Amino acid sequence: MKDKELAKQEYLEMIKQSWTWAKLTEEEREKFSELLEHPCSAVVIKGNYEQRWEACEALYHTYLEGLGYDPLEWREAQPTVSTFYELNYKTHGEPVPPLQITNEVQAKRLAKAATIMNGNTNVSLTKVDLVTTKVRLD
Repeated sequence: MKDKELAKQEYLEMIKQSWTWAKLTEEEREKFSELLEHPCSAVVIKGNYEQRWEACEALYHTYLEGLGYDPLEWREAQPTVSTFYELNYKTHGEPVPPLQITNEVQAKRLAKAATIMNGNTNVSLTKVDLVTTKVRLD
């Protein structure tokens, strides 16, 4: 028979090996550890070893739910989208290196200005969306 006083400590040691624990921030880990020690937790973490273990499990599961836990893709790297505008044109028949502008309003103003300037041709403004996703190495 296991010592009931060790249930909370052993449960915490077990979850520190879990993939969900690895996805928590340091602050979230500290908060959960504090939650286990909170006086309100003592109300539910009682009984024999198995009952205390189950109470710790319920607290951890509830904590993860509060953080938006999803068993399939929780905290997987989500794609990021970056947008910029590329201005292309020629001056007196010679291509000008493309200009990249992050602000849409400024990009449109520059494109309009480029079209009315004497000697500029083939003025085009292109919106570029870059989608970046981390690649797993396994």
